[in-house]
Amino acid sequence: MIRSILLASLLLFSSITVGCGPVESRIYLDRDSAHGQISQFKPVEPVRWELPNGLSVIYLKDSELPVAQGQLIIRGGSLWAEQYPIGTTSAMGDVMRTGGAGDLSADALDRELEKLAAGVSSSFSTEFGSISFSCLTSDLERVFKLFADVALRPRFEQDKLSLWKGQSLEAIRRRAEDPATVASIAFTQLVYGDSAYGKVSRSRDISSVSRANLERLHSELVRPDGAILVVTGSAERSQVEELAQRYFLNWKPRGRRLPPPPPVNYEPKPGIYFITLPFAQASVKSGHLGVPRLTPDYPAIDLFNEVFGSGGFGSRLMQKVRTELGLSYGVYGGISPAVVKGTNFIFLQTKAESAGSAINESIGVLDRLRTEAPGASELNEKRDAIANSFVFNFSSKGDIAGRLAKHELLGYPADYDASYLSKIAAVTPADVTKVASERWDPSKLVTVVVGNDQAYSSIERAMKEPGSRLGAFELRRLAFDEVVVK
Repeated sequence: MIRSILLASLLLFSSITVGCGPVESRIYLDRDSAHGQISQFKPVEPVRWELPNGLSVIYLKDSELPVAQGQLIIRGGSLWAEQYPIGTTSAMGDVMRTGGAGDLSADALDRELEKLAAGVSSSFSTEFGSISFSCLTSDLERVFKLFADVALRPRFEQDKLSLWKGQSLEAIRRRAEDPATVASIAFTQLVYGDSAYGKVSRSRDISSVSRANLERLHSELVRPDGAILVVTGSAERSQVEELAQRYFLNWKPRGRRLPPPPPVNYEPKPGIYFITLPFAQASVKSGHLGVPRLTPDYPAIDLFNEVFGSGGFGSRLMQKVRTELGLSYGVYGGISPAVVKGTNFIFLQTKAESAGSAINESIGVLDRLRTEAPGASELNEKRDAIANSFVFNFSSKGDIAGRLAKHELLGYPADYDASYLSKIAAVTPADVTKVASERWDPSKLVTVVVGNDQAYSSIERAMKEPGSRLGAFELRRLAFDEVVVK
C-alpha cells in the first residue's frame, strides 16, 4: 500500500510540476514579444534505435522523478480483422492484460503488480494497439518482464474472456438507454454502410468471440515490424537497451507490411432518419463522409473547426443555436479526418418540440460560413486558442515520446509538430470559407434524430416551412435493436 501511494504521489507531482523546470528539459517555445502569443515550437529530440526484427525503440531520459514509463505501439487493429467476429480485436486487447501472461495467472499477475505498485495495461482499436507500463525505476527489471509477457505471451484465460463478454453484452443491452449513443451508432451505420468502418457489434457477435479467435488474431497482429517501443523516465539508456534486447530481440517479425486499410466503397443516402425512443429531448447527429487525415488544407480545417463548432462557447454553433436562439442544451461540430474517409458532423441535443428548428438553424450556421469569411479578430482569437492548447500535448517527456511514436506509426510528416503553429498562423479568413464551401455539401447530409413523437412532429413542421433547409430531404423512420434495423 505504501509503495502504491508513493508511486501515485510521484506521478501526480510530475503532472503538476511539468514545465516548472528548465525549458531545455521539456519543449522549446518562442513567444511573440508584442502579443505574448506562442509563435514557434521546437520539440525535444529523443534517442532512437532499431532491433534487427524491425522494432524501433524511442528513449527519452527524464531524471526529475525515480519512475519509468513505457508503451509498445503496434500497427494493426480491427480494420485488418474483418474475418473475425466483430469485437474480437477489442477483446484481444483487453484480455491480453486481464487474462494473465507468461508464467502468471490473471490473479497472480494482479497481485504481483499491486505488490510492486506498478501498472500494466493493454488495448487495441481500429488502427493500432498499445501495451503500457509504469513503475518505480528500481522495479523496472521486474515490471518490464511482466510488460513483455503481456505483449508477447498472454494466456487469455477463459474466465476473463467470459467476464469481458458479459460486460460487453450488458453495455450493448443498455445502448438504447442513452440517446446520444443510439444517434452515434445509427450515424456510423448510415454513413459508412456495411464497410469495415460501419460495422457495430451485436450480442451475437460478442457471444461468438472465442479464446481461439484471440490467440489466432494475436499471432497475426502482434508483430515487431513497424512497431515502436517508447521508454521514458530516470532509467539509463544502457538498461533500456539491455531490456529491449533481452525481451524483444527474438520476437519474430511478420516479414511483410500490412496491406492498406480497406477502402470505403459506399455512398450514403441523404435524408432525415428518425428513431423513436421515449426521451423528452431529441438527440441529433447530422453530417456526411469527409476527408482522410493530413489533406493539404489540414491547418485550415483545424481553424474552421474552432470557428464553426469545436471552440466551446465561442464557436458559431454555440453562439447562434444555444446562446442567441436557446434551441439547444449543447451543440458542436466540425470535420473529423480519419484513416480513409472521416466524417463531417454536427451534434446537438434539444427539446423535442424544437428539434426541427434546431437542425435547420445549425445547418444555417454552416451555410453562412460557406459564403461569409470570419473576421480577422475572430480568426486571431481562434489561432490563439489553438496555439495555447497545443502546448498541452507536450506536458511530459512521456507525452512527447508517445506522440512522436503515434505520429510515425500513422504516417504523419516528421516536421508535423515543428511546423504546425506556423501553418496555423498562415491560414487566412478566405481559407476557412474555402474549407466550409469545398469540404461540406449540405445536400448530402445524413441526419439521425432520436426522440419521441413530439420531436418527429417538430421535424415534419420544419420541413414544410418556407425556405426550410430540411424540405429537400426525405423523412424516414428506423427501428433500433442494438443497432439500426433498416
